[in-house]
Amino acid sequence: MQVIELLTAAFPISDREALLLIRTAPRRYKVHSIEKRNGRGKRIIAQPTAELKAIQKFLMGTLLRGLPIHPAAMAYRPKIGIRNHAELHAAKKYLLKLDFENFFPSIRVEDFQKHLVLYSKLNEDDVRAVSRLLFRYEKEVGALILSIGAPSSPFVSNTIMYEFDSIVAEYCGSRNITYSRYADDLAFSTDVPHELDRVQNFVRLLCEKIVFPRLRLNEEKTVFTSKKFQRQLTGLTLTNDGKVSLGREKKREIRSMAHHFSLGRLDAPQIGKLRGLLSFSLSIEPDFSVSIQRMLGDVKYRILMMGLN
Repeated sequence: MQVIELLTAAFPISDREALLLIRTAPRRYKVHSIEKRNGRGKRIIAQPTAELKAIQKFLMGTLLRGLPIHPAAMAYRPKIGIRNHAELHAAKKYLLKLDFENFFPSIRVEDFQKHLVLYSKLNEDDVRAVSRLLFRYEKEVGALILSIGAPSSPFVSNTIMYEFDSIVAEYCGSRNITYSRYADDLAFSTDVPHELDRVQNFVRLLCEKIVFPRLRLNEEKTVFTSKKFQRQLTGLTLTNDGKVSLGREKKREIRSMAHHFSLGRLDAPQIGKLRGLLSFSLSIEPDFSVSIQRMLGDVKYRILMMGLN
């Protein structure tokens, strides 16, 4: 198998050890749960062992490197992030947001295998081997699923959505609709009244008809809005002048934390949170970050951002 040859050449393991690793890989995960941000239950996180994690990263850079990813997929790509996703829709008058239900766990190993058959030159044995190295065995469903926590899962989710994204992008392109997808968040925008009315039903029917992956919309998270109301996309605010902002509440929180930091009133975890928020704001709204730097002064700002406190 090509996979065996690559693994034994790149890692200090024998053919026998590589075969054992492939056979046992779906169970080499440490599983724990965290509370969802909306407070609605828990999210299962499955972290692969260090050895398996290294192999998953290796496969992404070798055998899987040529798999297609549609330009509409904005998440998990170098030099592209939520700001790029939001900017595509910021200047449009009307916005529709859709959301997939249980996105990663809904992607099964058979979906990825069909994708590899279509878009790679791997033989049948290698397709099975690669799939076992990237998917986790879930006892409750008795199947191999895509785990939240593996470094390869974001890439797999992007490439396996290539056909879906292509169909939706073609549909939207002929109707003056801008489409982009950030993981399980789908965004559609236009300046044409009522043009978004049929999009949700189109996507719902596509989820039912497409061969893989078998996804379902979370109807409770569907949002249709316009410039008459406050518009938010993946946690960012779309302003009426066509720009992307952190939003008033987030800015107020950061300013308050920065003020308390200047007075020495933040503990270590709070300082870490503030540092993260400022790093995030620098990538979204640089002018605001500059205003916080002026507020703190260069010395305190450097101490904060370099972790010298």
